[in-house]
Amino acid sequence: MKLVPEKTALLVIDVQWDYWKLKLPQVPPASLLFKLKTLIHFCRSRKVKVVYIRHISHSSRSIFFQEGTEGTEIMEEIKPLPEETVITKHTPGAFFNTNLHEMLREKGIENLILTGMRTEHCCDTTTREAHALGYRNYFISDCTATFDIVEKNGDVIPREEIQKMTQSILDNGFATVISSEALMELF
Repeated sequence: MKLVPEKTALLVIDVQWDYWKLKLPQVPPASLLFKLKTLIHFCRSRKVKVVYIRHISHSSRSIFFQEGTEGTEIMEEIKPLPEETVITKHTPGAFFNTNLHEMLREKGIENLILTGMRTEHCCDTTTREAHALGYRNYFISDCTATFDIVEKNGDVIPREEIQKMTQSILDNGFATVISSEALMELF
């Protein structure tokens, strides 16, 4: 199936400075920004609508994305153009209590390309919301990323395992999981 650019939007979810600047045991994979930058340029060249999703935390318990900090800024390498839309969200899902759905429907968007951070959290939640709203979803395997999770007992679930599991679940009815290169061939 070929994708129609005018009916397709690329969502870039939470690729914000806090993930790179905070003293975490890991940073996102180096390949993420390169692959994402390539996909964004491709989508722009095909006139696919590029929409950035930015998280601002309202939780005092969160160390991430506190309003008014540089950590909420979108990474410079993939910065939105002045005419591109930036949606601010306060929960994992980009559709909950935002105008994203209305804006996409107004533009005639039927297909979503989902990318960003974190695979099993905001990307997964947004994909499921989009599915429930009737969008055809393409979850980009090499343009989403996450971190290891340390369980309460100290066991570590490697990010590769989380990525694989989340993508397998989403590919079973919520989205087509596909690489960025394979997606570009659909245009």
